[in-house]
Amino acid sequence: MTDWLNTNLSDWIDKTEKILIDTRKNNKICEITAFGVSLLLSVICGFFCAFVGIGFAIFVFVCSLILFLWLIYNSQRSTRYVLTNCGIYKITGLVFKKVKFIAYNQITDISMYRGPVQRIVGAGSVGVGTASGNVTGSVVDGNGTVYSINELDIESVDDYKKIREVIIKNTKKK
Repeated sequence: MTDWLNTNLSDWIDKTEKILIDTRKNNKICEITAFGVSLLLSVICGFFCAFVGIGFAIFVFVCSLILFLWLIYNSQRSTRYVLTNCGIYKITGLVFKKVKFIAYNQITDISMYRGPVQRIVGAGSVGVGTASGNVTGSVVDGNGTVYSINELDIESVDDYKKIREVIIKNTKKK
């Protein structure tokens, strides 16, 4: 797994914070996602090159499949979730890092969900909502009821139950 240019958490997390959980997405979920998306993109590349010649199209298909597979897998695995005694960090990006932080005292609701592929590989996701309700990410149903989308999603991790317990425990403290 490549985490380009920076694997040091001290750039993002204060030295006084205690790290409770440091996890990444499930490896198998990343492989399945990377293979599916890279296969689709490779077929599209191969299709557009097919008019030049079948040999060239096969060459482009194989090269693009390998390149897309490597890039997508690494971008999936570069997502890192760190739970500290102060809050939750989501660190994403291969080269350009983006960090999102939610303090435990801002958390109003926690949800867990598992799709069919997540159930097969033993992973799950935890959604964290805040009082702000993420207004830009709200969904309105046919009755005019507004449902907010989670402020932060901890997606496809192996220890989703433990993460939920740590969040609940630290939310009650604050």
